[in-house]
Parts: sequence; C-alpha cells; structure tokens
Amino acid sequence: MDTVVSLSLAVVSLFGFYALLALSLGIIFGQLGVVNVAHGEFVMVGAFTMYALDAVPFLLRVAVAVGVGLVLGVLTERLVLAKLYARGFLATLLAMWGVAIVLRQGADAIFGSTPASVAAPIGGTVDLLGVSYPTYRLVATAVCLGVVAVSLFVIYRTSFGLNIRATVDNREMAALLGIPPAFMMTAGFAVGTAIAVLAGAVQSPMLGVTPNVGASFLAPAFFAVLLGRPGSLPGSIVGAFIVAVLSTVLRTYLSETAAQFVLFALLIVLIAARPNGLTWRKPQWLSKSSASVAAQSGAA
Repeated sequence: MDTVVSLSLAVVSLFGFYALLALSLGIIFGQLGVVNVAHGEFVMVGAFTMYALDAVPFLLRVAVAVGVGLVLGVLTERLVLAKLYARGFLATLLAMWGVAIVLRQGADAIFGSTPASVAAPIGGTVDLLGVSYPTYRLVATAVCLGVVAVSLFVIYRTSFGLNIRATVDNREMAALLGIPPAFMMTAGFAVGTAIAVLAGAVQSPMLGVTPNVGASFLAPAFFAVLLGRPGSLPGSIVGAFIVAVLSTVLRTYLSETAAQFVLFALLIVLIAARPNGLTWRKPQWLSKSSASVAAQSGAA
C-alpha cells in the first residue's frame, strides 16, 4: 500500500510540473507554429531568478520571475521571431536554438556551472495514508495545477481566449474581424514564456539549479504535446499526465540513465509513427449515447 501511495504522489507531483510545461509549449506552438527548443532554457531562467534574488521573500520572487518571463517573451518574439515567420519553420527553429544557446551560456557566465540551491519556503512533511511527503511538493503541485486550470478557463471561457483561438484557427479572418494578429502572437508567446518561467520558479527548490537544468525537461514537454495532438491544449494536459506516469514508473524500476533512454526512444518512435500527433476521439458507444439523449430531448 505504501508503495502505491508513494508512486501516486510522485506521479501527481511530476504531472503538475509537466502540465505547466506542456501548456506553455502548446500555447506557443499553437499560436505561432514555432517549435520552441529554448523552452527548457526559459524554465532555467525561472530557477536562476529565484536563486539570484535569494534575499527577497519567496512569493515576491515568483512574481518577479513571471515579470521576467513576460519581458523575455515579448523581446524574443518582437526582436527575433517577428522577422522570421515569412522564412518558414526552419528559420524560427534555428533562431530559438540560438536563443537557447545565448541563455545557457549567459547563465554559465554569470552563475557558473556549480549546482545552486533554492530554499523551500515551507518545510516539513505531511502524512498521507501512512506515507510522509514533503509539504512544499504538495503546495507546488497545487499551484501548478491551479495555474493550468486558470489558464484553460481564460483561453476557453473569456473574450481574450476567444481572440487567441480565432487567431490560431484563421489568422486572416481574425484580422478582418478586427483582431490584431501581431499583438495576439506577441501576447501568446509572452504568456507561454511566462508560464514556463513560472514552472522553473516554483520547481526551483526541488532542483539542482545549473545552466543545463532545463535541457532534461524539453523532451518530456514535447512528448506531452505530441501525445495530445499539437494545437490541442487539453490534449497536451492529458499527454503530460501520460508522460508523468511513464517517467515515474521508468525511474522507479530502472536506473536514471536507462529511464531517460527508454523515454527518449519512445519519443523518437512516436514522432516517426505519428508526426502530426495522436488523435483522441470520443468512444463510439459514448457518441451514440449522446446522440440518443439529444434525440429524446428533441422528441420531448
């Protein structure tokens, strides 16, 4: 029983973090069509912001990190990506690769390569069904899932989110309806970047913060987006859960190196087999049931 509880807690904790990464990566890919290979470095920026402002209260540091993410997102989109959309996919991919190198080398020059640590604002453990679990991990998981829920609400239940989705679906038609595509693209990239930086900031007390810390998070984030079909944000969240389960199980029964090897091998197979991602359809029996209910309502 203790093993099941421990495994479940580890899955939920990792899921919260991966869900933030998949959500932010999905926003950027869906809004701009950019494969953001600097996503892990944005996470690293959040972690180093928390480390650099060690004397500042924790919540204020998180707020500053989000602000840094918004500014970084706006500058990257306006100064780099905006000039390259017309040149196609490869140009934006290489540009973001260059941004990743600049951020990584900049962090190395400023902070060095020695792992840094960030103190958790909450200590102690909580007893859950006989298993002691760090309190901060539970709080961080709740924060991550809360941000995901709020983000999905904004995107699917507000006029701003409607404008974002309209720009994604048909940029030309959105422009004709008065929605400024350039502003929405900048805003989408800035929000996606800020969420990635937030993920790094919240996760920083559980990381050994180095310039390369974000590299290990890039593949799982892409894996989650591919599982959920690119452009589908709820699908990306489902993909993040699958990746969290798979990663936790692999790390439990295999060494870290072997677990990473298997995870990356599965990612390569997925990309080769389904380059456009997986399509999740409602089960046929459920569709028939829904149709029957609708028919009975109409008859009534």
